[in-house]
Amino acid sequence: MKKNLIIGCGYLGKRIAHNLQETGIEVCGTTRSGARAAELEEAGIPAALLELETAGEASALEGEWEAAVYCAAPGRDGREALVFRDAAAVCRDRLAENGLRRFVYVSSTGVYHQDSGERLDETSPAEPPEGRPALLREAEEIILEGAACENIVVRLGGLYGPGRSPIEWLRRPGFRERLGGSAEAWMNWIHIDDAAAAVCAAVNRGRKGELYLGVDGAPVKRIDFYRYAAKLAGEEPPELDTASTDRGKRLSNRKLIEELGVSLLYPDYLRGLESIA
Repeated sequence: MKKNLIIGCGYLGKRIAHNLQETGIEVCGTTRSGARAAELEEAGIPAALLELETAGEASALEGEWEAAVYCAAPGRDGREALVFRDAAAVCRDRLAENGLRRFVYVSSTGVYHQDSGERLDETSPAEPPEGRPALLREAEEIILEGAACENIVVRLGGLYGPGRSPIEWLRRPGFRERLGGSAEAWMNWIHIDDAAAAVCAAVNRGRKGELYLGVDGAPVKRIDFYRYAAKLAGEEPPELDTASTDRGKRLSNRKLIEELGVSLLYPDYLRGLESIA
């Protein structure tokens, strides 16, 4: 039986694990927390503790794994350089030493620097100047340059789903005041279930050295997205910046659909949000 490791088995990783299990693949999910490990076990996902600061000596990376998915997040402690870039390379190299065949790194469409409403795909330049996007872009390059195993990158758009959607966000105190961004900027979303399917398709059918965009392929302006979410939530729509010249970007999912054969459950934000409401 094939064995896959999910490094950072949280909101997304848990769904990836269940999808892989449904296809007969044995999985293990890593976490830093003993309490979280117990939750994963209760959900039917074998768990292992992994502290990324000491990944080079971690027992969780020993043994033979067919494939690994890296979707770790820094949480609230701000270790972005470690989690997004440095530990990813350490984990990949350590696993490759033990015969890993495929390593899938989950990145973000935030690496694209364009903000004039351009239509972009996997061949478009991505040159973020600083911050988290720059760290992710550095990590992508490090991962794809490795030759010890088949390295693949999946850039996911904005994730939403049950428990983590604007329908819930708009009901939270203070959310409206913290909501920034241009009202007219294009946004690129993907429902959590489709995001998990996209990553699993990369695990099973992705090509070595390739990157794939995991978006629903139906870009939406920020104002329209939040107006519809507010309608479903029974709330007033938020006030957004109408003076900004930021127009975002519009991302294609053609490669995801045509090359990986992903069939989206929620091909636009309307159906995605309606399913949650």
